[in-house]
Amino acid sequence: MQRIFVNAAIKKALCREAKDDRSWLSKVRPMYGHDYHFHIRIKCPAGSSECESQPEPSEGEGCSTSDLAYWFKDSVLHPKPPEKPPKPKPPMTLAQMPAACREILAAPDAKQ
Repeated sequence: MQRIFVNAAIKKALCREAKDDRSWLSKVRPMYGHDYHFHIRIKCPAGSSECESQPEPSEGEGCSTSDLAYWFKDSVLHPKPPEKPPKPKPPMTLAQMPAACREILAAPDAKQ
C-alpha cells in the first residue's frame, strides 16, 4: 500500500491516538472530498509495465501542527464556490481503460 486518503479530521485523530509504531502514519494523507469514504492507493506490482507508481510519501508522520494546519483553515473548511462551476469530466469508458483493467472487469464473478 502506498497511501490512504482520508478526511483531515481522521488524520488528526490517528496522529493523536497512534502509539508505539507510528511509521505507517506517513502513508495516511488528508485529501479533499473524503468526508464519507477513503481511498487506498496500492503500489504497482513489481515488473508491471502498465502501472504508473506515484512517488513514495515524504518522510515523517505528517502529524505536526504545521502539517495539519492547512486543512483546518477556514478557507479550506468553507471554500467559496467558484464563480463558474467547472465542466464535469466525461465518464471513462471501458475502451479507454488499460487492457489489464478491462480483463479484471470482464472476469467472471468469483461468487458464481
